Amino acid sequence: GRPVKWVGTREEDFTSTLLAHGIRTKMKMGAKKDGTLVAIKSIIYHTGGAYADTAVNVTIASTHNSTGPYEYKHCDLTGYTVYTNTPAVGAYRGYGHQESQIASERMMDLMARKLGMNPLEFRKKNFLSEGKVNAVGETMWKHNGNLLECANRVEKMVFGKPKPAEDEQFVYGRAMVTVMKSPKGAPFSTKGCYMKMNNDGSVNINMGGAEVGQGLRTVIKQVAAEALKIPPEQIRIYTEIDTQYSPYEWQTIGSMFTTQGGRAIIRAADKLIAGLMSTAAQVLKTDVDYLEYDGEFIFLQNDPTIRVAVADLARGYITSDGITIGDLAQSVSDARLPRYSNPDKNGQGSIGVTYTMGAQGVDLKIEKKTGKVTVDHYYSVFDVGQVINPLQIRGSVLGGVLMSIGAALTEEVVFDKEGRITNPHLFKYHIPTYKEAPVQTIEFVETPDPIGPFGARGIGEHSVIGAAPAILNAIYDAIGVDLFEIPVTPDKVKAALEARKELK
Repeated sequence: GRPVKWVGTREEDFTSTLLAHGIRTKMKMGAKKDGTLVAIKSIIYHTGGAYADTAVNVTIASTHNSTGPYEYKHCDLTGYTVYTNTPAVGAYRGYGHQESQIASERMMDLMARKLGMNPLEFRKKNFLSEGKVNAVGETMWKHNGNLLECANRVEKMVFGKPKPAEDEQFVYGRAMVTVMKSPKGAPFSTKGCYMKMNNDGSVNINMGGAEVGQGLRTVIKQVAAEALKIPPEQIRIYTEIDTQYSPYEWQTIGSMFTTQGGRAIIRAADKLIAGLMSTAAQVLKTDVDYLEYDGEFIFLQNDPTIRVAVADLARGYITSDGITIGDLAQSVSDARLPRYSNPDKNGQGSIGVTYTMGAQGVDLKIEKKTGKVTVDHYYSVFDVGQVINPLQIRGSVLGGVLMSIGAALTEEVVFDKEGRITNPHLFKYHIPTYKEAPVQTIEFVETPDPIGPFGARGIGEHSVIGAAPAILNAIYDAIGVDLFEIPVTPDKVKAALEARKELK
């Protein structure tokens, strides 16, 4: 066979590709009078579409994270994937976490209100912190992140200034939420890495991860350069990914690449350096234990003048009479995430391995005449373990937030009774543009995680989780009416405003 390229129309794209998740959640929550959470019961119904794809996996992820970043002694979490006469549903950034945590974060505000507690203090009292146990039985470690620090920072950003007073045109609201997600994959998921040193000391790297705009190649270059102690300019990445020739890559999904791919890169770098050191020991007629590697030279620890250039070892060391000492400088490695396991019959197991936690907040205004919600300022603080690329990680959060604001306020696929999409065009399906982009304040906390490269954790999907619940909670703060469904279109808010008028 031959490769086939197909370019669909916008309508064909809407109807033939996988849709994002449609989830309804029923949730009950119990707490003591002092604010200690005791129990949670959630039932998730997830529309899978007409064909079985990855929807079941999304349901699993959504269900076991429906508690949010809080400890409960008793959990009853159930998820159903339902066949519907609509297009198939598959993976979408956030993988069901944003939908289930809409429910948990709305419930946290509702429960705090019932207890007469400050919503943030109520959250802080129940955070999953070191030594606590999550819903699937995993004990949390210090290196899972400092959620309290994230929350304290966002609290100052959102509530450290007075809220604007209601005026003739607008009413104002603000809120914050706390969120969590693990890098998500299967227990057998593997990422491979091949490295080869060239005669000039540069290093070629081949990996099977797909660059889809998330900056994967930049991460490869930076992690490899750090591990090999060479400038990033000396790293060359093979960009043509082909399953016939590239190292094995299970899937490029789940906010996993930095964490798991980075492990594979470091392991391959360690093997490459070990091979170089072995060859250098033969050339310098000494033991490997007496040598030091600095990226440019390998030298005797007690006499750095006795050395050999790393570049001279790329093909093995070739003597003046043409004899080759040692082996080609190349290595192959792979990495899995440790302790991964599928859940048992009671839903218990090491399903997440590591988590990225954070806090997000919003300032918004609602136009009284139309019900239009405008996000004026959005705040995000995540504990990412170690920032690999400051510009790139900020861009990831910026984009994720705008994406999630679209889902919260404007984006909706509308079906007729037969399951046909009635708005398969961008002039009817409204995605946010630069005009709707709010000012964003973004910060990171760094609590190193030993699982990831240099302590880094995944952050690719986490920025999309908090916008919808934060906006819903802020709408209540603005008008005192609870809404529980997205998108929060102007007509829904207008109806809430009318109800508010009647109450007054």
